[in-house]
Amino acid sequence: MQTPLTLQVKRQLRPFLMVLAGFTLASNLLLLVAPLYMLQVYDRVLSSGSRDTLIWLTLLAVFLLGVYGAAEAGRRRVCALAGDALEALLARRVFTRFEQDQLGQASLSRDMGAIARIRSTLQNGAVLPFIDLPFTPIFLVVLFLVHPVIGFLGLIGGALVFAVAFAAELTTREPSKISQSALRQATDFAGGLERQRSAMVAMGLIPAAFRRWQAQQKIGQDLSMDAARSDGKFSAISRSTRQILQICVLGGGAALALAQEISPGSIVAASIILARTLGPIDQIVGGWRNSVQAWSAWVQLRNDLSTTEAEPRYTPMPKPAADLVLDRLSVAVPGSDHPLIRPFSWSVKGGQMVAIAGGNGAGKTTLLQTLSGAWLPGAGQVSLGGRNLHEWAAADRGRYVGYVPQDIELLPASVAENIARLDAADADRVVEAAKRAGAHDVILTLPDGYDTRVGPGGVHLSAGQRQLIGLARALYGDPVLLLLDEPTANLDSAAAPRLVSTLVQAVEGDCIVLAATHDRRLIEKAQSVLLVRNGEVMAAPSEQFIKLATGPGLATAPGKGPAA
Repeated sequence: MQTPLTLQVKRQLRPFLMVLAGFTLASNLLLLVAPLYMLQVYDRVLSSGSRDTLIWLTLLAVFLLGVYGAAEAGRRRVCALAGDALEALLARRVFTRFEQDQLGQASLSRDMGAIARIRSTLQNGAVLPFIDLPFTPIFLVVLFLVHPVIGFLGLIGGALVFAVAFAAELTTREPSKISQSALRQATDFAGGLERQRSAMVAMGLIPAAFRRWQAQQKIGQDLSMDAARSDGKFSAISRSTRQILQICVLGGGAALALAQEISPGSIVAASIILARTLGPIDQIVGGWRNSVQAWSAWVQLRNDLSTTEAEPRYTPMPKPAADLVLDRLSVAVPGSDHPLIRPFSWSVKGGQMVAIAGGNGAGKTTLLQTLSGAWLPGAGQVSLGGRNLHEWAAADRGRYVGYVPQDIELLPASVAENIARLDAADADRVVEAAKRAGAHDVILTLPDGYDTRVGPGGVHLSAGQRQLIGLARALYGDPVLLLLDEPTANLDSAAAPRLVSTLVQAVEGDCIVLAATHDRRLIEKAQSVLLVRNGEVMAAPSEQFIKLATGPGLATAPGKGPAA
């Protein structure tokens, strides 16, 4: 049964396929010009000695071959346009799946790489031999019309080359798949080292990391070499078979001409037609690995994107009331069956700051991820302003939520674009958000100020600078709900108090602020504290929490009781 995605791809590509079919028909029929020209020259011109006939035949052949060149250029152009159209159809779904993924299974780079492989296969014309393949029987019929013996030679040759292609598929499919997986793991391993360079250099881990990468890379390379060896062997067999068949046709044609069964011109014409008959099969064998990889990429995307809409439809909602309600909410890491936090109910209204305390691994970050909508709850639901937060379209909901993760990574764009969340930047609102976050003066010291490109490939920023810009991004647009994970962790003694003041101002503006923190300054400004411990959430007024707290970390302080 065809998936909706498959049907949409067919509808998207149907106009291109129709034009491509027309160009392909013209291209393949015009390939008969050369053998027909040779047949006329040998059998008519040489026997009659007519120069006028030769001139007109040559002019007609040149014109038709010019049309053939235009048809070939046209169908390659259509393939390139089809690749662009397919990318436009699939890329939006890939990003939507990345947005909706709750289990960490979506890989944006892998899926975009699969699209790039399919697009490249279309743009470089690698699909054209498959499109030419249906015309092979027509050329076989022409060979039989020349002479049955020539036709049988062509039929046997086609069967042999096809058998080589089938053997190549059986031999190289599994090694190619395994080698791609192994090489991808090696690449992912190397990519995962980049953010840890300082620690690796400090502890001398680079040689060990290189040996680990080299071992993974060698597994993939060995399998890739095996697949390439088999592929090259079958490609050589295919080309050799074609050359042998050409000799057989020429020799057999000469024998038939000596027996007066065909004309001398038919020998050359049959040789040209045979080359055209076997050409698509030979090209398919030569590019078999790339074709298999492109098909595998399509199968992967078809399976992954079968239930993903290109543009999730939603009606933009007005700004919600500052009212956060957790109803029997349990929290778990995506893919895990065991909740980090067991079901609890709790609510908070605007104009309040709530500190979330607890030991390492207690579930504070997971709770914030769930409240932000990035992860689904294990059970229960979260509502903001009376709307189920996890059933609310992220693009719409995100306008009213500000989130500062513990490890901030800025997008590869300018500082202003990062703060404006990659939307059309309103300079006044961007500067205002930066000033509220205490990031304005820091941004002015950057090479190009607010136009400085940051993120991967941009200007290197310290953890504190990223923290301030991330906070400005969270504050942009005056969100109703502000979620922060250890917001003062990377800030100096001057920036941290400013951050506390900023959060107090946000609360005075009727915002709900939830901050996972061990910072006493934040806890003192909070109206209440949620203590996450041993899978339970307990609530207490901040004054009572501080009074009862034991130890400097506050993480083990007792609560007042289960949150209700």
